[in-house]
Amino acid sequence: MTAMGGAWPLTQAQLGVLLGQQLAGDDSVFYAAECTELEGPFDPVLFEQAVHATLREATSLHLRIVKHEGGYEQQRIAPRLPALAVQIVERHSDSDFTAELSAQLVRPFDPETGYLYDHRLYRRAPDRHVWLHRAHHLLLDGYGFQLITRRVAAHYGALVAGETAPPAVFGDLGPVVEADRAYQESPDRETDRQFWLNTLAGLSPKSLCPHPAAGIGRGRRIGSELPAPTVARLKACAQELNLTWPELLIAGFAAFLAVHGHGRDVVLGMTNMMRHSGTVARTPCSVMNVMPLPVPNAERLSLAAIAEAVRRDMPRLRRYQRYRFEHLEFDLERAGYPHGLLGTEINIMPFEPPSRFGPCRAYTRTLAAGPVEDLAAVFMARGDAIILDLDGRPENYDDVTLRIHWQRIAGFLARALDRPRAPVVDLAT
Repeated sequence: MTAMGGAWPLTQAQLGVLLGQQLAGDDSVFYAAECTELEGPFDPVLFEQAVHATLREATSLHLRIVKHEGGYEQQRIAPRLPALAVQIVERHSDSDFTAELSAQLVRPFDPETGYLYDHRLYRRAPDRHVWLHRAHHLLLDGYGFQLITRRVAAHYGALVAGETAPPAVFGDLGPVVEADRAYQESPDRETDRQFWLNTLAGLSPKSLCPHPAAGIGRGRRIGSELPAPTVARLKACAQELNLTWPELLIAGFAAFLAVHGHGRDVVLGMTNMMRHSGTVARTPCSVMNVMPLPVPNAERLSLAAIAEAVRRDMPRLRRYQRYRFEHLEFDLERAGYPHGLLGTEINIMPFEPPSRFGPCRAYTRTLAAGPVEDLAAVFMARGDAIILDLDGRPENYDDVTLRIHWQRIAGFLARALDRPRAPVVDLAT
């Protein structure tokens, strides 16, 4: 491994990951992974070239995390270009292949050597291949995965056509670290902190688990596409109400929690990409945050009224979204606030991965998204479809319970979209 010069402190997001690992007692809780199924004529040699070209361009990926007396720093190192030998799994059943992927998800990374990402290729059939992309959350969040996936697709498509992909526009890590440092040293940080302490004062959160256990862990995931009629009605209803479909989904999940949750107040932990500036938006890294989203009196309102309140409140809340949720949870605990104010999360992912890699049709799905405290509802756009994944902490939800919740959420959304002006309490079954 060759040092390339340059070292930075860790960002607060990265320090939060290290703290979370200590609390979880399991580093693999913070491993993320996506797999992309590629259907059609596939050239593994060109695909390896596409991955390697992307890795050379993404300078922010090549780091090792070093602990020293004053804390931690991240040092730039040479790109690690893994060989992508194709593993033949044509005789594997679907369950056996799922077990293989599950085993890969927990294979340890080593931040001290710079082993923070991994790529593997599988052949399920002559015209069906699977690309597994893993990374430590110290390195990439969900949006960072998308940046890498899109660039690999661009390189592969160009190579297949005998062309060269347009120049990369990836940002470097230095400005990301500097922006984080500037915020931590600014008066805005304390202003944001006080805002959230005041906003969340007196709230007692709801959960779909009657007695959620404290802590963090790897989520137990179940999911599927929402029924096509529900998705069509969602988009039509959004137009009728002059709203966006993500605003309606946020409102729908908040309404479901209000009607079926245990506790008093609906407070969602909303995943925010935190890609404000051009540099951060172009840099494969890990900066996402979780912002509190209180939805007062949701059980007394209609779906439309909740969505309108979300639209009204969101710009005001987002002014304070840079304060890290890890810090806020510590502040809340120390101040005696009830546990779990950020435990029920929602993540709307309207950006879509590429649907083609050269001549291959592509379908990307998330296998592991990181830790959960209680439950996370993840809505992802895929063409005309919307996928709902539920990540439940195993201490709070088993597979059967998660499937029941999935069905109930889907059914509730359908009823609420048919009667968007009705009080949501009247839609419970």
